[in-house]
Amino acid sequence: MRIYFSFFLIFIQFFCFGQNSFQSLKQDLEHKIAYSDFKKALAIINKNREGYDDAEKNDLDVMKMKILTEFGLYDEAFKLSQNLIINSQITEEQKLKIHVERALIFEINDNDKSCLLELEKAEAILFKHPEFKFKNYTNFLIRKSSYYRVNGFSKKAYELALLAKKYAESVNDKVNMPVVELILGLGNRKINPERELLHYHRALYLYKKLNHYEAIVSMYDNLSYFYFSRNDYNMANVYADSAIAISSKSNVLNYKADVFQMKSNILEKQNKVDSALYYYKIASELYRKYNGEQRDLKVKELETEYNFEKEKAEKQLLKRDIESTRILNVTLSVSILILAFFIWQVKKNKRKIEIQKQKISENNIALKANLEEKQFLVQELNHRVKNNLAVILTLIDFQKDQEKNKDYKNRFDDLYQRIKTITIAHELYSYSVNHNDNALVEAQNYINKIFETHQNSTIRAFRYANDIEVTYFNVDKALSLGLLVNELITNSIKHAKSGNEQLVLHLELRKTTKNEVEVNYSDNGTVFSFEKNNDSLGLLIIEGMVKQLKGNHTREKANYKIVFPND
Repeated sequence: MRIYFSFFLIFIQFFCFGQNSFQSLKQDLEHKIAYSDFKKALAIINKNREGYDDAEKNDLDVMKMKILTEFGLYDEAFKLSQNLIINSQITEEQKLKIHVERALIFEINDNDKSCLLELEKAEAILFKHPEFKFKNYTNFLIRKSSYYRVNGFSKKAYELALLAKKYAESVNDKVNMPVVELILGLGNRKINPERELLHYHRALYLYKKLNHYEAIVSMYDNLSYFYFSRNDYNMANVYADSAIAISSKSNVLNYKADVFQMKSNILEKQNKVDSALYYYKIASELYRKYNGEQRDLKVKELETEYNFEKEKAEKQLLKRDIESTRILNVTLSVSILILAFFIWQVKKNKRKIEIQKQKISENNIALKANLEEKQFLVQELNHRVKNNLAVILTLIDFQKDQEKNKDYKNRFDDLYQRIKTITIAHELYSYSVNHNDNALVEAQNYINKIFETHQNSTIRAFRYANDIEVTYFNVDKALSLGLLVNELITNSIKHAKSGNEQLVLHLELRKTTKNEVEVNYSDNGTVFSFEKNNDSLGLLIIEGMVKQLKGNHTREKANYKIVFPND
């Protein structure tokens, strides 16, 4: 009896030790994630994952998904979340964390509808399980506030941020409290600069109390940008230097790169070109290392995924071998009697049908997951196209600043506006695997944004009065029309002489009864000093775009009438 009791005690101790070992590992990982030590956390998960049971593996995979998102490996994070969502062993609290993290991935990739859907799923779980609030509610409110702020609902976003602060204070959530202060600061941007700055300093203070060096570096960078955007380069320089001084304690390369890039921008504005170039090179090298780090992590993730699939295939093969042996034994046993053989045959056929049904069900789930993945990749591609266009615009602007020749500067301005017109169309056009080539762009919004871009960038002040009928065009036609309108506005700004009166531009767009679109453009210039030889490219683009629209145009001085088919 004593022997059995001793074995029982040993078993209990072993079981408790295993539980305590995992809980200790989990706490260590949560601490590393909270303090942005993502690289070490990922290495620990990949090294130790296979040593735990399925439930514990799911816990590790949920944390790994967050780490991959923080590293910018959105494809890998999304794939992992897809596998977790269809896992029948996932707990409700794990589902909650997965939905919140997926909401962040969709927000980053400009998929507003999917982001909101994930937040609604997370909120439903919180409503059903209020006991999950203590550890998760502040982070959920932060994510929801961010969604509304990104989509232009600043008042709603600010209310949610205040609610997050109140809840974090009530449960003494020290980890998320500085994040809440940060989003409160962002909520006051362009509204109340003093309050915005107050929240930034509060966030910095809280991060310092936590000794969170990664976040301290980032907050110094935010404060530097605050003053930089207000042309207070001395104060911006102070915070940039503070960030650089502490950056040696940071392991997140893109945070460090952002700091040196900000320092370069400040020095450039202060006309300290050599120093600006020095810090720009440091930033470029850090960005290069960061991109290399991302590539290495991506390769390691692919290797991990390959090993996992290989192990899974081997287990399935072993399972099939065992199953085949079992069937053979049963067959040999029942083959003695003919009646038993027929019964076995019926059972075997029934089992095949069930397996086929199961495979069809699994294929349907896989196809759905594949469709969501393709949708995500298409949107990621569109996101990168927008980013590349933004980079081109920045390079043009930078090159223009380097030019001393006024004529070349004007040419760079014209090129900038043309590419900006294309960029606006990409911003308004949403690519999707469910869309076809006839997906439409709304004309009024597009044309008005082109006018607004000129207002914000040109030295010459003007106002415009547009009368645009609700019309939708496919993206090719919209781009041609946008480039045409851009050139007309450019010509008016350059050549229209309005005397002492402010320049006024007017554009009218309407559909005719002949299934055509008529565009009338004019300005209030009294003298039109435009000479063809001086700006022939503008006229060539206008004529080229009219041909692209398969239409025709007439011009009297600066007044244009363009007619093209509405097909």
